[in-house]
Amino acid sequence: MAHSILSLWLLVAGLVPHSCDQETPPTSLNQKVSPTPGIPRAPRPFFNNQKFALSLYRQLSGTEGGKNVLFSPLSISMPLTLLAFQDKPKVRHLVLRDLGFRVTKDLDTQAPLHYGEHLDALMPAEKCGIHTGSLLFMDKRVQPEMRFLMQAQRAYNSDVILISLGDYELAQKQINSAIRDRTRGKVKRLLRDLKPLSNLLLANYNFFKGKWKYRFNPKLTEMRYFSVGEGVQTMVPMMQRVGWFHLQHFTHLHSHVLQMPYTCNISGVFILPDEGRFEDCEKALMKESFDTWTRPLPRRRWLFFPKFSIPVALHMENFKYATSKLKLIYEHMDLTGITVKKTPMSVTTAVHRSELTVNEDGAEEEDISSFRSIPKPLISSLHFNRPFIMLILEGAGHNLLFMGKVMNPISA
Repeated sequence: MAHSILSLWLLVAGLVPHSCDQETPPTSLNQKVSPTPGIPRAPRPFFNNQKFALSLYRQLSGTEGGKNVLFSPLSISMPLTLLAFQDKPKVRHLVLRDLGFRVTKDLDTQAPLHYGEHLDALMPAEKCGIHTGSLLFMDKRVQPEMRFLMQAQRAYNSDVILISLGDYELAQKQINSAIRDRTRGKVKRLLRDLKPLSNLLLANYNFFKGKWKYRFNPKLTEMRYFSVGEGVQTMVPMMQRVGWFHLQHFTHLHSHVLQMPYTCNISGVFILPDEGRFEDCEKALMKESFDTWTRPLPRRRWLFFPKFSIPVALHMENFKYATSKLKLIYEHMDLTGITVKKTPMSVTTAVHRSELTVNEDGAEEEDISSFRSIPKPLISSLHFNRPFIMLILEGAGHNLLFMGKVMNPISA
């Protein structure tokens, strides 16, 4: 189902531990492990995260009410895949399938690197506006297994940080120092409280500030009303652009669907529900097969689109996979193999931080010479001036980089 949805929309358009102390932020003690040549990459159909993303959205949408929702399914999959490979084979296969991998045979010793490198290849480069990674905080009294450290660094963009979990206040400072350093100051505090002190804490982050293929003119951005609820409006900076847009109204979805390309082969799909039909649109999105959809055609359109930057923090401990019904961080995860002395390990806290910034930046001007002879009142317009759903997709396999909903563009 999810594959049909997004395929049709798109037709429209190694690591070593770091030791922390109170005075200095955590830094690498050794150079990075050099990658091993010769590990084959998986074919593109090997991974598709659309069901995983829709499952998380369904769970979040039911708990967040009228709040903005944002998460990065692809980024979340990185540490979950890394941890799955440390677990027992039976559970490992369940988790990998739930994440979207096509697991068809027994996994060899190269599989952890193979899977991780495949995910890493799907993630756009930092020059595309993506800044992502994961941190795994462990007690400095345990010794991580070198094999695990190598996998984390080489294939999963993950740092292992050794901290003083026996000292509550010092551990807080070390965690916040590390996350501040790795996110370049975007996240200044990961947690207000550690509950209770765990022997493994996971932090994952992904920030995106991409460039549209066609830029908006900043001089045209102006404050306009955005409806945040029944009878409630707020003023938001509204960008505008006249141009050709892949856009169509779908009756079954009770909404307009707009597709706008970014640079780096990234696409944005924005779903604007009809007035009063937001919940109907969400329900249809989750269950509609969309087999009868047709390809939207470019039309003249005057687009009004809000400028915003939305940061969201999510605790992942209580969210479940769609098929196996295991929790993302399941209670009986066997992670004894990640330490030299086979110490019992468990993740009791897992935090995902994401941020999506939308502004006027673009790579080029669109040729709109054909519009110049048409008076603006005669150009049909579409106003994203009420809550909408958004998907950001990577172009190689149409996997979701981000999914969420904007309920209030100026609310953090």
